[in-house]
Amino acid sequence: MKKIFLIISLIIFVYGCGENEEQKITLDKFTDNGKTYAIDNFLGSNFKINKEYDVSELENAEGVWFGFWKNNVGKALDYEIRIYSSHQLALDYGIKYVDEVIGDEAILKKSLSSWSEGIQDRRTRRDKSYGGSSANTVRAKYLHYLVYENTIILCSGLDLTYAIQNCTDLALSLKSKGE
Repeated sequence: MKKIFLIISLIIFVYGCGENEEQKITLDKFTDNGKTYAIDNFLGSNFKINKEYDVSELENAEGVWFGFWKNNVGKALDYEIRIYSSHQLALDYGIKYVDEVIGDEAILKKSLSSWSEGIQDRRTRRDKSYGGSSANTVRAKYLHYLVYENTIILCSGLDLTYAIQNCTDLALSLKSKGE
């Protein structure tokens, strides 16, 4: 009798946990539904600007901003927002600059970077998983990016999974012109 009770309890527990679990949505790395965003759309989603960068040497970029946005649990996360006039221009002119500052192989030295404006804001030393001298190693702040419509969103996170979710959450918070 005890075994049957335990089995039934286990089934109820597993089924109950599955019902309450929130399904997370993640966007594809490249999304083009024909919408156009401006920095005002990000500001309308409560994105806070820390700095606006000079884009005179970043071909076809309309603007680049460094700032933070608070996620649904109120945690402030750093982002870099790059805006182009179209999705295609973001792909054609933006990706090569973004790929070099993302993840473990990121180029974080001003002298080696193709676009060094704001390079210091793309670095981090904070990583609780390391101790001693490795805690002072410079690492890339941004682990992922989305080309979302005409924007490129660089996202921070504890690891790649969190960075992907952080990108998605910010992108989904946007309202395009006319919405």
